[in-house]
Amino acid sequence: MGRIYALLTGPRCYRIFGRPERSSNVVESIGNYSMSLGRGLFYFSTSLAFSPIILVLLYSRGALNIHTGLVVLKYATYLAVLAYGGRLVGRTMDQEYRHFITIWQKAKGSGKSEDNRALKRFDFDLDGVNADFNAVFNEHLYYHRASVEASPLVMCAAWYAVHAFGRHMLYPGSISLLNWLLSSSLLTARNMIVSARVTCLLYPEEISNSVFLYIQNGQRGWLRTTEGDLIDTMFIRGEEGNPEHRDRILVISCEGNAGYYEIGIANTPATLGYSVLGWNQPGFGQSSGVPFPNNTLAAADAVMQYAQTELGFREEDIVLFGWSIGGYPASWLAANYPKIRGVLLDATFDDVLPLAQARMPKVLSGIVEYAIRAHFDLNIQAILAKYKGPIKLIRRLQEEILTTDDSGTEGQRRASNRANFLLKAILQQRHPDLMVGGLDSQVDRWLAMTPRHRAMAMHPANESEITLRRARLFAVCDHYLTDFDATHVQPLDPGYFNIPEPIRDLK
Repeated sequence: MGRIYALLTGPRCYRIFGRPERSSNVVESIGNYSMSLGRGLFYFSTSLAFSPIILVLLYSRGALNIHTGLVVLKYATYLAVLAYGGRLVGRTMDQEYRHFITIWQKAKGSGKSEDNRALKRFDFDLDGVNADFNAVFNEHLYYHRASVEASPLVMCAAWYAVHAFGRHMLYPGSISLLNWLLSSSLLTARNMIVSARVTCLLYPEEISNSVFLYIQNGQRGWLRTTEGDLIDTMFIRGEEGNPEHRDRILVISCEGNAGYYEIGIANTPATLGYSVLGWNQPGFGQSSGVPFPNNTLAAADAVMQYAQTELGFREEDIVLFGWSIGGYPASWLAANYPKIRGVLLDATFDDVLPLAQARMPKVLSGIVEYAIRAHFDLNIQAILAKYKGPIKLIRRLQEEILTTDDSGTEGQRRASNRANFLLKAILQQRHPDLMVGGLDSQVDRWLAMTPRHRAMAMHPANESEITLRRARLFAVCDHYLTDFDATHVQPLDPGYFNIPEPIRDLK
């Protein structure tokens, strides 16, 4: 009976890593499509965003009654029978799936690491798996909390907005539809990471007889957070023996709001020979849960614990690399693990509130402010105040996502880039002596300069006190921020990935 139940409810299996993608037979495909359709209709009809509209439409047409409910139940039953029946019959006919489900059942029941390793030969939906690592709760972690008050009406409106569509706007990568649309790309990329194909020419005289060997490259890990979510991670160890010993440095990549480790920023440090640990935020790819701040930070902490406990990297040998909204968990980790080697933030903002208000009607400003501060207070500048170690910001010159003024000139648009404000916040936190006497306005001047003008400004011919103070400020700006001439989503050129160094002789 357990075998039949496993065939009915077991996860989809896509391939054995290193081999071609598994093709489901026609019967199982019908079951899978029916299952996807049923889930989609259920999520759509019960979502906070659309269920009120559906109820109003049914009520206006006089269809909100028992008869309608029975009709819906009848067709839902037909769809369920088609979905589960197709899966059961189709999977029973498939020897490869039967082999997979046997290993899956064994790993699920035993919880042994060797059974998990056998299961990791397969790429499948991570349902019912045992975690490789369980994070330990730490009561001493720092969390930024904002105090905000509002009327009961505003509080209710903000709660509804956040849960109905706000979270999906902030984290589109957690939307089931986007995960489904990108599933093929994620599967292909994951297979390439795990399976490094090496050609071994056993018969040099006959190219047609070449044998391909597959070696394991990426090491997949499943982590259980203190919030109960299962986080999918991928570890790639750098090539040993390089002159700079980059393999001994671990880069933890924190993806953006629609980024995944399979096709995200982790590739940049990996190509440079660094060891890399990528992870998908809750609700992204094969990670479970939803990306509310507590879930995201719990996932980030689980990744950090895993890096030190299981992978064996010291805190001093870890670099945090955050892109876009990934700067939030990266900054939080830096605040709680201050001994890390450095933080690199690419296309990151200072605070999500100005960006949210710029994209919503002004009449809703009060609701937006409460919604952000109470539910999604991604205030990176406030969190970074707790971190005093090496940090580097990368500003995108053609930025189109982090700007709040898209209607003005090129200069006005670039001036509204929230990366500018993050730089100012860091300067104010770390070098308040340089931001007095009107010199804070000089930061905007430096941000608008070309590289040639910046070089000239840091080495002035006039050596007056105010000129030297200004040159000192510009040197500090140059230390903390680098410009990259690209849009928000363009992959970072490896030449711009430089681990930040401590600032010296500029304090």
